Amino acid sequence: MNVSITGRKIKITPEIRSYIEKKMKKLDNYIDHIVDFKIIINKEKHSYMIEVNINVKKRIIHVFTKSEDVFSAIDILFDKVDVKMRRYHDKLVHRRYSTQRIVPQGEVEAAEAS
Repeated sequence: MNVSITGRKIKITPEIRSYIEKKMKKLDNYIDHIVDFKIIINKEKHSYMIEVNINVKKRIIHVFTKSEDVFSAIDILFDKVDVKMRRYHDKLVHRRYSTQRIVPQGEVEAAEAS
């Protein structure tokens, strides 16, 4: 998994980097699916906008949030990412294990006749 943390109009301090890495430990369940993980932290006048692009197999998941504190914005962002990744993982598992039973034509006609 490739991880890149980019700051626009803000310097990424070691505290921010370590906080993000600590929050990424929540995503260990989904590590098999994640190919690329890009976080962009943008400082606006009085707030921080953080967005993340996650490249997973055959899909890109985009999540963003805005808050007045960078650490609270990271918290909110990773809560949203956790929900999105859980939803993506559940879809994969559901498709993998939901096989439809194929019924031969003779059994369908017999079931309709009774």
